[in-house]
Amino acid sequence: MKLIILAIAAWILTGLIAVLGVTAGATIWFDVEPVVDSVPDPASYFVAVAVGFLALFLSFMTSIAFTVRAAHCTARRNAH
Repeated sequence: MKLIILAIAAWILTGLIAVLGVTAGATIWFDVEPVVDSVPDPASYFVAVAVGFLALFLSFMTSIAFTVRAAHCTARRNAH
């Protein structure tokens, strides 16, 4: 049961990271849109995007791993 709760929490965290990334992107676009093409994009934007996608990918993989492990343990427990 604890592993199932952990898997659910991992999926919630993955969803929150995705929502945070979308809202951060929208906020940055709202702030930058008036000056598009008038100044070069700072390198920090690309670093932030790369790190955000990496965090989302790692969270997604962790969520999948916890879900598979929870399903495996539940199936094993039900087999006995």
